[in-house]
Amino acid sequence: MPNAAYIKDVDRLVEQTPLNTVLQHYGLATPDKSSGEHRMPCVFNDECRDSQYGNLTVNLDSPAKLIFAHCCQIRGNLLTLIHGLENGRPPSTDRLRGDEFKAAVVKLKEINGLLDSPTSEAKRSSPVQADSRSEDSPADPPPRNQPLRLEEKTAGLVDLWQECVVDVADMSPPAATYFRERPWLTPEVCRQWKMGYLPRNGRSLLRGMMIYAHENDDDEILSYSGRDVRFDEKWQKWIKAGRPDDKKPNKHRYVKGYHKGLELYGQQAGRLEDRRLKESLGRLGLVVVEGQNDVIRLDTLGIAAVGLCSNRATDEQISKIVRIANRASQGRVILMPDNDEEGETGFQDLLWQLASQGLSVRLAWSRTSHDGRYGGLQPEHLTDEIWQTDLLPSLSRP
Repeated sequence: MPNAAYIKDVDRLVEQTPLNTVLQHYGLATPDKSSGEHRMPCVFNDECRDSQYGNLTVNLDSPAKLIFAHCCQIRGNLLTLIHGLENGRPPSTDRLRGDEFKAAVVKLKEINGLLDSPTSEAKRSSPVQADSRSEDSPADPPPRNQPLRLEEKTAGLVDLWQECVVDVADMSPPAATYFRERPWLTPEVCRQWKMGYLPRNGRSLLRGMMIYAHENDDDEILSYSGRDVRFDEKWQKWIKAGRPDDKKPNKHRYVKGYHKGLELYGQQAGRLEDRRLKESLGRLGLVVVEGQNDVIRLDTLGIAAVGLCSNRATDEQISKIVRIANRASQGRVILMPDNDEEGETGFQDLLWQLASQGLSVRLAWSRTSHDGRYGGLQPEHLTDEIWQTDLLPSLSRP
């Protein structure tokens, strides 16, 4: 049994750890307030997601961040929440004990930078301690993404995509609906892109989601991300509820330690050398979109695209776009954002940045172009008819 001094140190660390820090670690929405209650989906039981009582409440006024899951009646503190986020199930007894308690404490320390995470390149200074580095101390090395195979603790996840379900007959109802709405996501396409639906009994925190493999230029898997198959439904409910800030749903979830701003989805050099994509690059240029599905959908149409995994590009991504465009498409780029306010705002800045680098940049569409026919659409919504009869002819003109 842990001694009293140990428990006291843990309690102090729990008190000093903001809930925001923990939720950001897992890619979850953070509260927009500092007191009262924060509601979030239950992390202990998948069945709670479909229950009207499926929320979990965190007491922001409690130093221990006391929690209560309304569906499965689980109570605890921040450590209990971390246990649920890590394992997707409640403690094996009425509260955290033994190895479960110790594992949650280790994770709490890692989140605070007191321990190196498996994917970290350098030890971070803790937010609950003063930074003792002097001005003469060497700067931290720039972040980089290591292939999963090079890390002992992640090497076993390289082939996680092979555990994905790609046949709608074997999927959960929400996942099957998601795939049927995107008939171009055939089993062959899923295997080609190393993605699919990871069942809820999967061996990853991304279980119950669509997962995507993120690869480097050499086709090595760097990480995985997940997409909520019920996001569109949740998004519409959120809009109807008046867009409350504390309940905005998250579409994607990224694994901690993966720096998505350093990469482009679909950047594999071998892929862009494919004959049909080289033809697209030579005829139109490199298409830049936001998300993973956008890249995959355009690929099925024979269009060479890369994705930001965001609506805003980082300096590193801009540099990569410039290099690829100069090498493969004579410096020509076509921007195809989601046709919403956020997408257009982010890509307006990207257009300026790329044009300033000497590239020839064109816009494929906007909310007001083409007589406003495509307002609200995303590249993944493209049909062959829209592309062949409307967008391609206009983009093919000099």
